[in-house]
Amino acid sequence: MSVHLTSVRPRGAHVEVEGGATVGSVLDALAAEGRVIPVGIVGLAGFGLVTRGGVGYLTRSTGLTLDHLVEVELVLPDGEVVRLSEDSGGVDADLWWAVRGCAPSFGVVTRAVIRTHEQGPVHVDRAVIELDALPAYFDTAPTLPRHTTMGAVLGYPGSTGDPAMLVYTACRSTRPADLAEAREATDAVVDGSSHPPRFRSTTVGRYLDGLPEFALPGPDGADPPPISPPDPQAVDDHGHFYGKSVFLGPTLRSGVADELAEGIGIAPTRACRIDFQHTGGALADVAEGATAFWGRRAEWNVPLNAIWSDDPDTGIHLDEDSCTGWARYILDVLAEDTLGVYGVEVRPGFDETDHETALAYGENLTRLRELRDRVDPARVLGVHPL
Repeated sequence: MSVHLTSVRPRGAHVEVEGGATVGSVLDALAAEGRVIPVGIVGLAGFGLVTRGGVGYLTRSTGLTLDHLVEVELVLPDGEVVRLSEDSGGVDADLWWAVRGCAPSFGVVTRAVIRTHEQGPVHVDRAVIELDALPAYFDTAPTLPRHTTMGAVLGYPGSTGDPAMLVYTACRSTRPADLAEAREATDAVVDGSSHPPRFRSTTVGRYLDGLPEFALPGPDGADPPPISPPDPQAVDDHGHFYGKSVFLGPTLRSGVADELAEGIGIAPTRACRIDFQHTGGALADVAEGATAFWGRRAEWNVPLNAIWSDDPDTGIHLDEDSCTGWARYILDVLAEDTLGVYGVEVRPGFDETDHETALAYGENLTRLRELRDRVDPARVLGVHPL
């Protein structure tokens, strides 16, 4: 589909998108119209993300990407093509509910109509500070209004030095009072550290590719390179990724900040990181069972990235066991505060897959499995962990 079904057609307050398009190409097409759709933090994702979530800088103000689906064209396992919307009835109504959170278990999306929003500048205030400010971050972020989101990344800036925290405050409002409030919130987190910030900068840009990367800048403040598609011809320098993503909040237990600071300090590679994507706000405007997506009470989505490389001489996976063990340790640290698992990161074949699937779909799981048995009894789409 990424070769043949990539067209994007703005239609007033909506946009019609073919199933092989990326969210970045949708945003590019909408830019001339002064419109956007809420997506994640990079433009490479496609309908796997659109139909299973879509957590990003606009989640607090406008909700998930899937909350903006108006119509979906779905090819079912038996080859039937159905068009799903709020007007669907019978089994199609059940499919309309299911594709907004769990589409890969029911068919292939070949086209969708998505509701859009007016485009405006986004003001970003970034600071790299010490890990002792993490409690101040957890206290401050939930107090922000919906037009402002405050994310964070725990990781390593560059090839040397101690771990640090990036605070990434993005404000959609252009009102001076709102911008001042966003800056004061960042100041409060910075003041929670025992040391001055290693780096701080402000940026105004267009959502999404006009904004800084959601990653720790280098020690000299240099922006990290943007995430790009893998090069299929590159065979010499392979990296490996073990990713998880859990929903936390709205409040966190005492002591979790200290445990996370210790946890990033023992990460087996400097590429490992713990992200806090700020949610809350509009995420909870939709009832938990209104779509197949589960986790609407959360204040944060926390992607956990364990990353390692091959030995250039032997091709042996360096640090694989220690990286996966570290990721599971961090998940244990977060377990008491975990409300759910982001279904985008659930993979089949792991010891924890069944447990993660139950957390990813919560009270929706039984209904989803019953519908899957009706739509795909032969398990044509059996690779999905549902």
